Amino acid sequence: MSKFQVHLIITAFAIIIFLPGLGLVHLFDWDELNFAESAREMVVSHNYNYVQIAFEPFWEKPPLFIWIQAIFVNLFGDRTWVYRLPNAISGIITVNIAYHIGSYLGRRTLGVFWAITVALTFAPLIYYKSGIIDPVFNLLILLSIWHWYKITRCDIEGHRPHGHYLLSGVFIGLAILTKGQTALIIVGGIALTMTAFRGRWQDIFSLRLFILIGAMLLVVGAWVYPLYHNLGPKFFDSFIAYQMELVKGQIAWHNQPWFYHAIVLLILCFPAIAFAMPYLGQRGEEDFELESWHTIMRILFWLVLILFSIITTKIIHYSSLCWFPLTYFAAYHTYRVHTNRGNNLIIQKLLLFFIGVIWTALLWVLPLAIVNPKKLSFLAKYLDSFSIHQLLNPHPMHWLQMILLFIPGAISILLFLPLTVKNFFQEQLHPGKLILAFGSIGLSVYYFLLPTVSHITQDELIHTVNKETQINKLVETHGFKSFALYYHGKMQPADFNGDWMNDTFVQNRIINQSYPKQWGKRVWIKDGMPTESARLITKCNYLTDKYFLYQFTPIDTQGVYWVWQRK
Repeated sequence: MSKFQVHLIITAFAIIIFLPGLGLVHLFDWDELNFAESAREMVVSHNYNYVQIAFEPFWEKPPLFIWIQAIFVNLFGDRTWVYRLPNAISGIITVNIAYHIGSYLGRRTLGVFWAITVALTFAPLIYYKSGIIDPVFNLLILLSIWHWYKITRCDIEGHRPHGHYLLSGVFIGLAILTKGQTALIIVGGIALTMTAFRGRWQDIFSLRLFILIGAMLLVVGAWVYPLYHNLGPKFFDSFIAYQMELVKGQIAWHNQPWFYHAIVLLILCFPAIAFAMPYLGQRGEEDFELESWHTIMRILFWLVLILFSIITTKIIHYSSLCWFPLTYFAAYHTYRVHTNRGNNLIIQKLLLFFIGVIWTALLWVLPLAIVNPKKLSFLAKYLDSFSIHQLLNPHPMHWLQMILLFIPGAISILLFLPLTVKNFFQEQLHPGKLILAFGSIGLSVYYFLLPTVSHITQDELIHTVNKETQINKLVETHGFKSFALYYHGKMQPADFNGDWMNDTFVQNRIINQSYPKQWGKRVWIKDGMPTESARLITKCNYLTDKYFLYQFTPIDTQGVYWVWQRK
């Protein structure tokens, strides 16, 4: 079978995995709704110069991913699945890149196994069906790293490295336009560490490096220069200040302990991490030709894990670049077992069994808690009223929906766990069987469990937003942060340019705010003198004071979100 034919088969496989069901559940607050709202506002305002929220500059993210989403919105309309389509396509491209790299390394079977492992490992599978930035960012980083690797091979292969310097720089530039300077830190760190390991300082101390730098600057400058010319330094000052907040951990709700990402990878990058574990510190492989690429994969893993463990602000997908080395080494182990060159080690067997037990327990406990929340009543004394309403109140559903909730757990206990037990007693149990089995669990979680979780956690807020914004647009959330109001309420530019923009009291209150339109509207509703019906949406556990009760009267207190009208 030709390489092209294999690419077609892998593409068809990836399409089946990543494309169906993109609109099955609502976009999740915050990140998915944040980026979708920014793309929607680009299309509505026809302003593609920078990212916006509330039709004012949103300086926390560069624009590339939002541009891609906006392109698809223009092509296919404002639909849930459209905002997730860029990641599904990036997943299709990524598995093809994985096969291409394996084929280049001289082991097409390894490339096939890597493509399958990327597609069926739990975290990548779910994230390639999401609407967040990281899958596209990770793909661009992988391409940049790949071309840097090709630079180190040019002397051996007798090729000129200039094109690889150019492409590596282009992909770094695109990654910077996707998520910021983290791209340069990661690729630069890998290049420096790899150079130190191999002593190839000529790759860095070379005039050809200016090709990479020039390409990167041209790509980034194509956006930065006109934006700086139009807005001045304020946008970039705010962007840099926000990045420093992330590094220092000044965003309290994202602060986690240093071992957070290690736990996240153990649970979510499963089963790949179980197979990859023995290779993360090993050097001097049996496959000498692969040693350089293995070194790059190890550097990528440890650099990302250490970097984001040091940074106090931690979010699950910050360590998502670790998925590439973990899925690669899992595929490499599968390749070795497949070619009778290796066995499943005891550490791999133990990790597969114990993490598999954890997953099985979670996949049974969660549906049981949804179907019969009274079983969690002992938690009530530890929860606030908002959490009690969402977790402990009954959630009416059809009997068929109840049955579907248990399918992931059933697959785990009937298929995956028996395989892990068998793995204890059979050295040559093919890792591919376990990867395929857990991939079926991941897909069943997406199709059968995630919709109910979305219904419980999001539907009431969406219903409240839709109801209130049909009455008028002078409404804001209060006491909690959500992008659901702007996205589901389909806010327009005029909805953020009311009387408050000319009110002296409001302007004095928002003079130092980063987002004056959003804050101005909130101040006007809460403390100003609105001339029409103004409302706030709060959680049911919002602690009111005398001043708030003097200003507002409750008009809807039936659910988990309450609506208050200005007196």
